[in-house]
Amino acid sequence: MKNLSPRQREILKLVTRKGDATVEEIRQAIGISQATAYREIQALMETGLVSKIPGGISLAVGPSTGCIQCGQEGNSRVTFLIEKKDGSRATACCPHCGLMALTRRDDISAAMATDFFNGRLLNASQAWYVLGSEISLCCSPSVLSFLLRDHAERFSRGFGGDVMDFASAQKKVGRLMSL
Repeated sequence: MKNLSPRQREILKLVTRKGDATVEEIRQAIGISQATAYREIQALMETGLVSKIPGGISLAVGPSTGCIQCGQEGNSRVTFLIEKKDGSRATACCPHCGLMALTRRDDISAAMATDFFNGRLLNASQAWYVLGSEISLCCSPSVLSFLLRDHAERFSRGFGGDVMDFASAQKKVGRLMSL
């Protein structure tokens, strides 16, 4: 981060806080033109800190070394990003393993879950989770994350599972895995 311009640092803060950002969000938040936003985004992409997504950028996941918890490769629809206290990043293949890692490890400082509906990253502690639905893309029991409680509840009505906030989901996954 030493070689980043002040604007690039502001963009990176925005993307870190939200998980991703559109070009328009960046332009408005930083107070720059669209052309300048694109130049700054390109420079950030060259550092490897962010990746291009349709209409904007998101935090870069980096080369995959497998799930921090179980070692398997994940599905991008359910990936869980983890930032360790030393500043390094890791991934969990799904919210199930992400919640497990947050419960069992003390070297994690932050985590981002992927919203199952729209694929955007969100702060894991602010997500809503559906545990035990009929849809299982990765580990068992199935855990899917959602930005909005309403989305989680509607999904649950259609495909089963229990809707929980972050703390409840983390406790439930921890209890299930200790059995």
